[in-house]
Amino acid sequence: MGHFFSDWYYLSIRNTKQIWRPLLALIPSMFIPIFFFLVNSQSFSAASKIPGFPPNISYRDFIAPVAIFTAIFFSSGNAGIELVQDISSGYLKKLLIMPINRLAIILGKLTEIAIQAVMQGTIVVVLLLCVGVRFHTGIPGVIAIFAMLVIFAMAWSCVGMIFALRTQNARLVQSMFILVFPFLYITSSQMPRNLLPPTFQIIVAYNPVTYIIEGVRGLVLNDWSDPAIPLGFLAAGTLFTVMVTLAVMSFKKALK
Repeated sequence: MGHFFSDWYYLSIRNTKQIWRPLLALIPSMFIPIFFFLVNSQSFSAASKIPGFPPNISYRDFIAPVAIFTAIFFSSGNAGIELVQDISSGYLKKLLIMPINRLAIILGKLTEIAIQAVMQGTIVVVLLLCVGVRFHTGIPGVIAIFAMLVIFAMAWSCVGMIFALRTQNARLVQSMFILVFPFLYITSSQMPRNLLPPTFQIIVAYNPVTYIIEGVRGLVLNDWSDPAIPLGFLAAGTLFTVMVTLAVMSFKKALK
């Protein structure tokens, strides 16, 4: 067991160093969430006056959770690309000929994703506080938001790693970025569910990301009694369990 944690620790250090290599690569994943929040909060501010919109809540506050979610969501995008680079450079083969636990290799990558998610999420939270957004659940709520979204980010990063292990093609893995937008916008991220068209409501209900966004929104706008909060943790935890399991299975298959 001690050998496993040692492998995990040193691989995590190695992977975490890649976050800043190069530093400019972090700009897009930070710029996009902040840009869309600033533009949408001003352009669609009148949406809060639509009948059926949550009372006494501005549109800025309504989409604030989406800005945090998007920043952390984007933090998971490089896991698959980095794994393809490790495969093509021969680094992964070097790991495999050493007595290193295979699960530790995956967890080392997930640790990198978690650290980057917290970094990017913290910057966005500070920005939201500066423009007047208030978190009704306080500091414990902010911690819960990070817990929920980091779990989700690690789960989503497994999708990229699965593609990397199955295809070993950097271009195919990089093209997966387009999947971010359907999963993000076919949700209640922009409007409450009750104001969406009936058909769209059905589709949104089957998107697990919907429950995570609504869970974060509950932590920002409401108190701990909001039922969306436990549902958000349930959706994030379920995705994490499923995707890590599939990543481990893909890893074993790729080694055969």
